Amino acid sequence: MQLEALKSLRSHRAVRGLVRATGGECHLVGGVVRDRLLGLAVRDLDAVVAGSGAEVAERLAAELRARLVRLGGKEFAAFRLVARRWVLDLWDREGASLEADLLRRDFTVNALAWAPAGGAFADPCGGLDDLARRVLRAATPASFTGDPLRVLRLPRLLVQLPGFTADEETVALARASAPALPAVAAERVREELALILGNAEAHRGVELLARLEVYPPLWLGGAGRSGEPAAALALLRALPAAAERLRELAPDVARGLDLAPAAWAATFLPLPDPPAALERFREAGYLTRRLAERVQLLLHLGNSAPEDDRGRRRFLHAAGPAWPAVAVLLGARAAAAGSSDAWERALRPLVELARREGAALFVPPRLLSGEEVQALLGVPPGPAVGRALAAVREAQVEGSVRGREDAMRVVRGLREG
Repeated sequence: MQLEALKSLRSHRAVRGLVRATGGECHLVGGVVRDRLLGLAVRDLDAVVAGSGAEVAERLAAELRARLVRLGGKEFAAFRLVARRWVLDLWDREGASLEADLLRRDFTVNALAWAPAGGAFADPCGGLDDLARRVLRAATPASFTGDPLRVLRLPRLLVQLPGFTADEETVALARASAPALPAVAAERVREELALILGNAEAHRGVELLARLEVYPPLWLGGAGRSGEPAAALALLRALPAAAERLRELAPDVARGLDLAPAAWAATFLPLPDPPAALERFREAGYLTRRLAERVQLLLHLGNSAPEDDRGRRRFLHAAGPAWPAVAVLLGARAAAAGSSDAWERALRPLVELARREGAALFVPPRLLSGEEVQALLGVPPGPAVGRALAAVREAQVEGSVRGREDAMRVVRGLREG
């Protein structure tokens, strides 16, 4: 790898400030070194200093007008500086040697350090060779035992770093630590899983999670037990192609399409009782309530594409603006079943209806007030009014009510009936 690529980091405002604040006694480490050597864009910085970490962090925060967050509390000296265009995580080695600090890291490609002041480079684990080979390998045999969350970092880095594979011995080490995952703070697990399932290469990440015996066991209540992931992997592999087909057919409709909920749904659909599994997963803290609700919607609607006008109208009303994600999940299921042509035939009229009447189907406008319904029915306020308004709304969704006169006709029909 060409270490010359690192020199451009010296011009970064935060790096210049760090060198000034430490008199040059600092190293950039981990992801920033790895990504710059790979030619990837760098936004977040990681650095270590040999002492006085709190003082350095406070000085930098004041000088660079960055927000200072203390990450380590009383346990260890770690600080985060947050600016508008960059984030710097700063660690104090607190007397440990640089090599010892690097040996505590997860993977060899992250156990790299470069001194911006003098250009010295440290690579105690052979990370440069692994970067060249694009292999994720544990920095030491104990890489996963101290922090089982690293089990999830392995598939996360696999999907984030282009062209990388996982070393087989490292997979075995991670698998041995997988049963300890449920003891890790749920929000930490949630963040790693979100990065895996939100990536375009989610299928590769879940495939590795299956090899690590994390999927589906973690979805079913505990890691460390094997399961059959083939159906989920087939769906995940088909999702990108279905999304691309939707973009080709209707780029306006697919604009802003978020595939993450569909990817999550693909992991739950093959499980016994998917809604119950989803609820357990959410209760464990591995999904936010908002995302779980979106996944639940996809599980409910993602079984078959509507084939007639009434079905399409009901589908769009139930799915709302999230309907393209449901359509893509249906496309992935069709591809896995070898029926993509039927999905495309069902998709075209759905797209046209959404373009023509989408907003009115998602949230039908209220055509009558409660007082007007009372007058039409000749009843006081009560459940009958709510039932009448619901009947009007259902008729709007089905297309038989277009305006106030139509709505009043429906209400009068209820009175006469």
